[in-house]
Order: sequence, then C-alpha cells, then structure tokens
Amino acid sequence: MGFDVFISHSSKDKAIADAACAALEAAGIRCWIAPRDIMPGTEYGAAIIDALDHCRVLVLIFSSNANESPQLRREVERAVSRAVPIVPVRIENVPPTKSMAYFVESVHW
Repeated sequence: MGFDVFISHSSKDKAIADAACAALEAAGIRCWIAPRDIMPGTEYGAAIIDALDHCRVLVLIFSSNANESPQLRREVERAVSRAVPIVPVRIENVPPTKSMAYFVESVHW
C-alpha cells in the first residue's frame, strides 16, 4: 500500500475530509480515504483494517458526527492498538464522548 495517512471521518463530513485529503496530497502526502480507496469487490471492513494496519498516521476529522460514530471509534481504537499516531482535526467545538475521549484526550488538538 502506497500511502502515509489514513483519514478517518464521518460520511456526513465527507466534503471536509475530501478537502483535507486534497490539501495533504497537494503537499505530497499520500492519503487513504474511504470510500475512494476501497477497491471494487473488497469487503469494506477488511479494507479499513488493511489500511489502518499500514498507515503511518491517522488524521481524525472530528465533529459531532464523528463523535457519535461507532465506526470511527473502531478506527481510532485500531490505530491506538497499533501505536499509530493520531492527529485530530476539530471542525466543531464539541467535547469528545467518554468513549472517544478515552482514545484522544491525551493528544494535542
């Protein structure tokens, strides 16, 4: 897999995540973002796991949508278990839920 950054985002924040991806890629940083990088015929969950297992950093697009997403919590948890650095990008001023805070409160926002 040829990428550096896994972009974790709620589908409701796709436009912002796509803009972040475009900015990073314009700077020469290779990104993986769903659904763009999930190959046709590949199981969604398996593709996420493979990408998380091969990324160098996870960029979390954090919003109220992300905060409530069980899928995002699983992605963040997987990154933490693999010692992948997490870079949260807060796009709304909302406090993390307790479940999300467990994983990201020690990270600089």
